[in-house]
Amino acid sequence: MAREAGPLAQLRRIADAVQVLPEVRDHLDKLDVHVTEMSAEVTRMRKGVDELGPAVANLNGSVGGLDDHFEGMRGEIRGLDGHLAEVKKTLQPLRALAGVGKLGERLSR
Repeated sequence: MAREAGPLAQLRRIADAVQVLPEVRDHLDKLDVHVTEMSAEVTRMRKGVDELGPAVANLNGSVGGLDDHFEGMRGEIRGLDGHLAEVKKTLQPLRALAGVGKLGERLSR
């Protein structure tokens, strides 16, 4: 079928094209509702985050001195490595009993 030319054909093509406008309107209405709901949710979230600000500042102030404390503990723990190696070395002969009874079960953990 040959494509019609002229003003009547153009009007027919325009009429066909505008038939989708109600469907487009319905989709836009749904999007508008969704955007409104999302906007309200974002507003609630922003309020919650703003309310957390003072609590986070208080927490930061409370943990400020822990860095020095942990650094001291790291040094103390490093000193334990040698003692732990010595304990393992001492217990090595008992590992031969690993398959014997409850003592073996405990030693194999």
